[in-house]
Amino acid sequence: MSKTSDLFNECVAATPKDVKQRVDWSFQIADKIADALKERGMTQKEFAHQIGRSEAEVCRWVGGTHNFTLATLAKISATLDMPLISVM
Repeated sequence: MSKTSDLFNECVAATPKDVKQRVDWSFQIADKIADALKERGMTQKEFAHQIGRSEAEVCRWVGGTHNFTLATLAKISATLDMPLISVM
């Protein structure tokens, strides 16, 4: 294996479980938003206007690295008329 691969594997192994989970959830939510926009034939710009946010912010959401608040998730869910998360 290369030194780069070894270093990457070491970093992944050292990443706390809660951080891995947060990143996984963030990307899952981003995928749901992107899929919903695609299904509706809606651009990020149109969605941003509809939800009252900037296009740049929506771009960050769809990029998968945004740390969502519950208020933002509720607003997105209500605007798209679909659940983004569920609590069991």
